Formats: sequence, C-alpha cells, structure tokens
Amino acid sequence: MISKGQMEKIKEFAIELDWNLTFDGKSNGNRHLFRIVKIAKKLATKHVINISIVEAGAWLHDTNLEKTVTGDTLENKAKLLEFFESIKIHEEEHKKILHCIEAHDGRIPAETMEAKIIHDADTLEKMGPLGIIRETWKRAQIGWNTEKIIEHLKIHLKKRESKLYTVEAKEQARILNETLKTFFETIDNQIRE
Repeated sequence: MISKGQMEKIKEFAIELDWNLTFDGKSNGNRHLFRIVKIAKKLATKHVINISIVEAGAWLHDTNLEKTVTGDTLENKAKLLEFFESIKIHEEEHKKILHCIEAHDGRIPAETMEAKIIHDADTLEKMGPLGIIRETWKRAQIGWNTEKIIEHLKIHLKKRESKLYTVEAKEQARILNETLKTFFETIDNQIRE
C-alpha cells in the first residue's frame, strides 16, 4: 500500500512536471490533475479496487506531456522508475501505476479496474467545458488552427465517449455530450460566417 507520505511526494512530483516542465511552464497553475484525482476517487467508490493505485495513477497520468503531446504515454518511463525507486514504491505497485498511465488516453486497452477508472476520469474531464478549453489550448500550443481544433474536438469527444469502461462514466458522458450540441452548432455557424 502506498503511504500518505509517498502519495504526497507523488502529488508534488506530478505537479512539478505538469506546472513547470510541461509546455515549458506555460501550464503553471492548471488544475487538471486535481480534477482527475477528484473524478477518479468518485468513480472508484463504485468498485472494489486499490484506491492508492487510482490516486497515484490520477496524479501521474499526464507525465509524458513533459516530452510529447501526441507521443508515447510512457515517454517519461525512465524518469518515473527513478522516482518510484527514490520514494520506495514497491515494484508491483509501480507496474500498476505505469499501466494506469499508459492506458489513460485509450490508445492501449486498460486491463485493470484502476486503469479503467483513470481512463474514464480523464475522458470525462476532457468532455466538459473545461476539458474543451484544455484540449483547445493544448492543440494550439502545437500550432493547430481553429478549424482543425474544432474538427478534432468533434471526433475526439465521440471517440472518447465510445471507449468509456464504467457505467457511471458512460452516463456522465452522455449528459455532457448532450449539453455540447448547441456549443458545436454555434461554433460551426461562426466559422462559416
């Protein structure tokens, strides 16, 4: 089991990466990780799982963004393994955490309930208005124009919703996507003008 002290170090490590190293520090103050932890813990209450793996995976799920936006989700694996060793995370636990990280964006199927919860939490956060803002900002950082971002969002949201694992997340996503129909209709009209 991951101790409270180890979890605090995981949180600090993840925030340092997210705020100060990702996008050359441009994401400083971003609360995405905090929201993912909150959503994941709420989804976890419905399942018999290792909550410390869920929390650690939620904090660390975006560690690849220090190096790549669209590349391998374990791009920072060597750094993570060094970190786990430094805070004495048991090998079985860090394997489970690494799986949560690698499966969080859906490119690799989640094989554990903990990884499914992290995936669903990240997906749900990206489906709401804050998630749209975050995804738009992220894509703009790599040079995408408005039209490309909007088309990406439409496909991205439907694709992500279709890959949710938990019943609770599927219901929340359905509600979120219903609220976004008018948003996309308005944007399409503005782009055509």
